[in-house]
Parts: sequence; C-alpha cells; structure tokens
Amino acid sequence: MSRPRVLCVSSARSTRAAVTRALADVSVNVVVAQSTSIARERLAHETVDIVVIDASTVADVAGLLERIDAAHPGTPAFVHWSDDEAELAALAEVVDARGGSDGATPARFGPTETLASAIAASTERRETPLERFVGDVKRRLADATSPGTIEREIREAFTATPGFAFAWLGEYDRGEREIVPWLTDAATVEWPIHRTFAIGDGSQPLLERTLHSRELQTVGRLAENAEAVPLGETALERGVEAVAAAPLATTDELYGVLVVYARDGLTEASREAIRSIAATASYALESVAVRGQLEQQERTLRRYERLVETAGDGMYVLSHEGYVTTVNDALLEMTGYTREGVLGEHISLLFGAESVDAGTETVETLLADGRTTDTIEVTLETKAGQTIPCETQIAVLTHDEEYRGSVGVVRDVTERKQRERTLREQNERLDAFARIVSHDLRNPLGVSQGYLELLEQTESFEYISQIEEGLDRMEAIIADVLAIAREGEGAVEPTPLELGDLVTEAWENVSTGDATLSIEAGESMVVDADRSRVLRLLENLFRNSVEHGGPTVTVRVGTLESPTQTEVDIETNPATPLGSSASEGAIGFYVEDDGRGMPEDIREHVFESSFTTSTSGLGIGLWVVREVATGHGWSAVATESEDGGARFEFVVRESA
Repeated sequence: MSRPRVLCVSSARSTRAAVTRALADVSVNVVVAQSTSIARERLAHETVDIVVIDASTVADVAGLLERIDAAHPGTPAFVHWSDDEAELAALAEVVDARGGSDGATPARFGPTETLASAIAASTERRETPLERFVGDVKRRLADATSPGTIEREIREAFTATPGFAFAWLGEYDRGEREIVPWLTDAATVEWPIHRTFAIGDGSQPLLERTLHSRELQTVGRLAENAEAVPLGETALERGVEAVAAAPLATTDELYGVLVVYARDGLTEASREAIRSIAATASYALESVAVRGQLEQQERTLRRYERLVETAGDGMYVLSHEGYVTTVNDALLEMTGYTREGVLGEHISLLFGAESVDAGTETVETLLADGRTTDTIEVTLETKAGQTIPCETQIAVLTHDEEYRGSVGVVRDVTERKQRERTLREQNERLDAFARIVSHDLRNPLGVSQGYLELLEQTESFEYISQIEEGLDRMEAIIADVLAIAREGEGAVEPTPLELGDLVTEAWENVSTGDATLSIEAGESMVVDADRSRVLRLLENLFRNSVEHGGPTVTVRVGTLESPTQTEVDIETNPATPLGSSASEGAIGFYVEDDGRGMPEDIREHVFESSFTTSTSGLGIGLWVVREVATGHGWSAVATESEDGGARFEFVVRESA
C-alpha cells in the first residue's frame, strides 16, 4: 500500500518547513499548497489522505474544510492556530460548526511535535469512505452468478455514492462493432441508456480509446468535451464534470467497458477505485463465463450419455489414455460383460491388439489432419472368448486443442461379412466359368476340330477315337460346371448314406483302367449328405488319382482316426467358409493314393478356383470337391499320403 499523502496548506514558508521536518519520521508523503486556490486544485485532481491547514495564513478555513468534505469525505483535517485569543475564539467557532456537520471534525494542533504524533496516530489505519465503497462493491461481486447481477450491483453502488452521478456496463459486440449496454431493470433507470454506441466510426472516442488501450480513459471539463463521451449532453444536464471508461477485460478476453460519471471531477483515488472495481468485475464476468461453459458441458455430457445409453449400436467413451469411462447396454450385451467389469478398464479388454493399434493410429491421424471422425474395421472379443467382426466409427474429443479422449460406435458386421463372402464366391464362380469357357473347353474343342478336319481330309476313321476323347472331356467339364453351379446354392435334402456304398458306386462311374480301389474302413460309416453331389466329389477325386497317379495307382478310402496336422485346409482360400484343419477327435474320411503326389506349393493352392487353369493339368475337379464339401459344411485338407501320394481328408463333424 502507498504511503498516505499529507497536504499542508500555508503561505508561510516557515510553517511549511516546520511541518515537513516534523513529519520526516512519520511514514507519509508531504505535499504543499501555498494558497487556498492551489489547495482546491490539488484536492480536485490528486489523492489526499490528510490535510494540515495553517489558520494564520488561510483566510477561509471553513470554506476549505467544506471543499475537503466534498472532494474527500471523511479525510482527517488538522488546523494550526496561534495563541492570540481573538484568533482562537474565531477558530473555535469554526471547529464547533464543523463538528456538528457530517464532515470530519478538524483537530487543533500547536507544536509540530504534537502534529507529528497526531498524524502518526491517524495513519495507523483509518479506512477512507472511498476505500469502504470499493471494498463493499467487491464483496457484492464475489457472489455474482450472472452478468445482470454484476451490472446491477455496480450501477446501484456508484449511483448511491456521493461524488458520482451514474454508471453503466456495456458489452463489446465484435461482429456489429458496437457497445451494447447491459440493463437489467430499465424501468428504474432515468438515463437514456436504451441504445448502442458504434465503435470505429469516430463517434465515440472515449470508448474507442478504452477498447484499444485496455486502460482507464477519462474526459474532464465535460462542458467543453460533451461530444467525446457517451450520453454527454445528458451528463451535462445532471451536473457531471468528468467521465471515466474502464475496460472489462482479462488476459484472454475483452468483455466490454465500465463507464462512470463523476459530479466533482476525478481524483487519483477515484480513478484507482474505478480501476479496481472494473478489474474485479472483469474476473467476475470470467467466472460467470467459465461456470456457464462448465454447466453447458455438463448438460451436453448428460445428453450424450443418455444418447449412448439408448443407442442401438454399441458405444463407448475412452479417456485420453484409452480407459473406458462410459459404455452403453448394447455393447455390454454384445460382449457379455457387466458395466462394473468394463468401466475403468483399458480398451484392450474389448478389442484385440491389432484392433487397439489400428484405433490408436486412427486417432493420431485424425489429430494430425484436423479431422474428427473415421471408420475402421476391428475385431470385438467377448467375455466368452468369441470374436465378432465389427465396424467402429471413431470420433476424437478435444478441448482448447488438447486431446481429451475418443468415442467409438461399434456395429456388428457379421451378416455383412457373410454377404460379402457370398458375393465374392459368386463372382469367383463367374470368373471361373469364364476361364473354363475360354480355356478348358476351348482346348478339347480345338483338338476335336483338328482331328475332324484330318478325318475329312483322309477319310481315315483312326481319328474318331481322338474326337470322341475330346468330346468326352468337354462333357466332363460341362458336368463339373453344372455341379459347381448347383453347389453354389448349398447341399439339399441330405440323407443318411453308407460311405462304402458311395465309394463303390463312384469308382464304377469313373474309367479307372488298371487302377485299384481299397476300402480300408474298419466298419461302415454313415454320413448325412446329398447322394449325387457326394458321388461327384468322390468321382473327381478318383479321376484325379488315375490321371495324375499313373495307370496302376492304388486308391485307398478309410475313416479318420488321428488326422494329420501338417495339411493345408480349404481356408487357404479366404473366400471359403470352411472350418480349420482336421484335428484329433474329428469324425470323417480320407481318400489317398500312392501316386506321384503333389508338391507342397501346389497343395497350398489346390482348392482355389484360380488354380483350375494352371499348367499342372489339375482342371477344375478339385474345385468341385471344395464346393461339394462347402455345401455340406465339411472341412477339407490336402496333404501327403504315407506312400508319397496325394491325400485328402474330410471332417464331417466333431466327435462328442
């Protein structure tokens, strides 16, 4: 706090010097006024805490005391007089008259030592009325919860304080570039404040200087400068001498202005009071704004949580570290967890490592690109250990450009994946049919046409057998294509069938030459299957063994007891919805031969449709095998037999 200012009013140099010396050890600043007029000027424009009046050189002591009361109500005044009885009697009347008024009673002092003691005692803290006014306003603003309350408290406090005529607060509208006064109770305000004040066109220089500098600005001698202040003519009519405008602003925000109208000019103390009240009002406005933002965020969060709870898709909210803060019932139903079992846990509880990494990368990309949402495919893991293919839309949550977390909307896409797989299979068949027509059928057709031309040219019937072979090949290809087309719709009307009977009938349907069939099942096996299609499967396997295993190949068929673990199953083709490779405890059968077998690189692709036109000459027979197995819900694997030939295993069902 600054040191109190003592104004010594005396035209006698000796008195001024004596007062200054006497107060040298007192914590005050002494200023002097050689005349009453100079004293009045200082009182009007400077901060004065104590006044010392030399009655022997001041003609109108009573008038000066009145001026002190008007400019600085309650300011202590000390009057010095001599021992002359006439002067003493006159001054006693003044003291008595002032003591009966609302002003401060001037105290008599004689020796300078007595003055020093009196002033020292006075500076040991006597709060001025202006300080009490500022403190009272600040206490009221401490509990303000709205801009209207802040406006009303300040306006009413200034209007009710001697020396001030009126005060108002205005909001700065940047878009419209104008000051818009706040007025909570217009009916009680007599000033014509129902208007706005333009900023930037030069019509309001006081307000423009205040907004530009963000410091207190004042205009004195209002009679000469009425056009420079808002409501200048009205202020003149109501006896206003000076106007002050203070910015309502914090470090980060400019809210508006506080405009105060003073009747008797503005002292440094009153200026400081306006600055202090404006600063307090600014922080009160900031508190109201922050409180409003928090309440809005809480309302938004509550609405969002209700939305999350009622959404049909699974939804979750994560903290910036990836821990679950909110989860809805739909996601709990999908995963089988309870709410208590998920809240507070890391998101890796619900998604696999690859999905978590994909989500983290997506969030980082969104933040880097300035986008808010993106969609990725993930795998949801249930409490029971099952996995669900899902599509997750991820949205990042930010505040003040700081990442606060993310929101995920999870949708089960199992059915969509199945539809996509079915569509891929259909497209695969169409592509394969096109390749068959362009390649597999074209080759035997071209060969038959060539021999037919030779027959016409030579009239030799020795070429008829080659033509018949080509036609038989085309007929077999067409039969396979039809089988594939039918199998695309799945197996129909399965019935219990003896595996041994099916194997024997299929062998008889194939031209096997000197090849040998061995049925090694210890006992007959019954399978639920579509007869014609399983016959097609077996026929194609037998034909494959005879064609690629040699004329004396031996083909063995038996039931599975301990299927091999080194095989490559039909899942090698991602479009095939078959099970995993055969395992112990499975029920099924195998078909194998002792021929040349298939290299490992061929076994890896043997069931793929794109492999049907390769140079290996396998044709489309094994693709038909895959389609029949798929239609029955069986899994199939291709591996190597004990004799080095080809072996195919089919798991019909798992054992109990």
